Amino acid sequence: MVRLPYGTSNFEMLVNQGYLYIDRTPYLAQLERLSEKYLFFLRPRRFGKSLWVSVLQYYYGVEHKDKFDTLFGSYHIGQNSTPLANSYLVLKFDFSGIDTDSKEKTYRGFSFKVRQGIQHFLATYPALFSSEATEDILSKPAPEIMIGSLFALMKRTDTPKIYVVIDEYDHFTNELISFRLTEFQEIVSENGYVRKFYEVIKTATGDGVVDRIFATGVAPITLDSLTSGFNIGSNISLSPIFNEMMGFTDEEVKGILEKIEIADSEIAGMMDEIRTWYNGYLFEADGKERMYNSDMVLYFAKEYQARGKYPKSLLDTNISSDYGKLGKLFRLGGEESQRWDMLQDLLSGKDIYTQITEQFSFARKFTAYDFQSLLFYLGLLTIKEAYRSGTHLQIPNDVIRQLYFQYFTELLQRRLDFQSETIKVETAVEALAWENDPKPLVTLLTDTLRQLSNRDWPGFDEKHLKTILVAYFYTVGIYHIQSEPEFDQKYPDLLLRRRPPYAPPYQLMIELKFLYKKDAEKADAVATQGRQQLQAYLQAEEVQGLENLRAWLWVFVGAEAVVVEEVNK
Repeated sequence: MVRLPYGTSNFEMLVNQGYLYIDRTPYLAQLERLSEKYLFFLRPRRFGKSLWVSVLQYYYGVEHKDKFDTLFGSYHIGQNSTPLANSYLVLKFDFSGIDTDSKEKTYRGFSFKVRQGIQHFLATYPALFSSEATEDILSKPAPEIMIGSLFALMKRTDTPKIYVVIDEYDHFTNELISFRLTEFQEIVSENGYVRKFYEVIKTATGDGVVDRIFATGVAPITLDSLTSGFNIGSNISLSPIFNEMMGFTDEEVKGILEKIEIADSEIAGMMDEIRTWYNGYLFEADGKERMYNSDMVLYFAKEYQARGKYPKSLLDTNISSDYGKLGKLFRLGGEESQRWDMLQDLLSGKDIYTQITEQFSFARKFTAYDFQSLLFYLGLLTIKEAYRSGTHLQIPNDVIRQLYFQYFTELLQRRLDFQSETIKVETAVEALAWENDPKPLVTLLTDTLRQLSNRDWPGFDEKHLKTILVAYFYTVGIYHIQSEPEFDQKYPDLLLRRRPPYAPPYQLMIELKFLYKKDAEKADAVATQGRQQLQAYLQAEEVQGLENLRAWLWVFVGAEAVVVEEVNK
């Protein structure tokens, strides 16, 4: 049975213990061929960045030279090594896991991480340092002084040059951006301790002590905010050459399913599901193909391998915790309410047209383009296509869409000062799914609409009604939810198909109609139109094979459901 490297980021352990590794080593040569030597590579959380940092450590560290064939022999780079293989002293920093609850804790955490990286470096290359030198370096009172002392000593010795690798360079600063922006600005300013740290590294490159740098992270905001403190770094994240460097391709995902011994007859249908939930990421419009989040795929594969069936939740709790801080993000650079319209547009399927920001600055107003670009870097939006001078962005997949709907539900309930208990939502959805009884769900929707204030009604339409309803379906998660799927240029509002491992008796098609109270006299005509639409949809070849499909027409006049009717062919 193949071992899946879910949560495994140590390359040596992965190889020695027989874990599956999707070979990304050809990119080592591509990175070396670049003119730039101080590189930043950004990808959303859980995309395999930490494992790549580990690959760099083992490939470039002089201490691993004797293990080269064992570690890399079965991969591309093993037969095509580069001149720089195992030629550096590798100094690694990992800035994940820093407690940002207060200024003091953030500083202590950053200092600890710097000290930890230097301590490991000194222990890895003990022949280069006397015990007195080691003690002197580690006794320095500030992170920039500590690393400066190390570099000063290295400058006076005839040793291989240093390759600095930094994992999650902005993990803690992104948290500060979300809820303590002033503190963030202080630590990256001219006298800030983060800026001073990077200024020392910059100086070491000029002195010839540090020859190469590779840093991973999520967003360029911290790098951009360092300005002249670290203006040597090159952000290669949007290069089409490296679009596929992290994450999995479609063919690679199929190969993983084959390796966990899923029958060929099942793989095609399973790939359709996995593609909907985990695929969709494009980081440059000219990238060769859309990528899967590697963590999401490995979560699914390990769960299926262990259980022999689909996991109940296709949303990994680790992904949920990493991506689920939408509320803080939606307050960045403005009031949360200012993002309400954009959120509803996204959830109704509308694309976002923007200019992707490549240089952030809090010295100027944080624009809507900046906010949308931040969502792109975080993996909460992705490129749909280049359009004119800008870019159309969209939600990449159903995992991220579910997170948006979860946040929408929380935000809606706060706006309405109205709580729909999860158990009530589950009971209402299950009544429709298992008993074909829409009454509890219609009642729940009606109660929600009654809470809308007068300021919420202007502009309210079927799109907003559908968004609220879909949020309830995502809360329960027993259906594959399709909003306005195309059937011969016809678009039903909602199609709810079974998704494994759940098997509710009924699959559902719902057509929604909404009228203001002043237009109540149009309800009969609108209902007639809705019936005709559903009857046409039911003739579509794509739905003919859907077992126990039930079609429902719901017509709302204001907050009241005036028509709740099952429609047959």
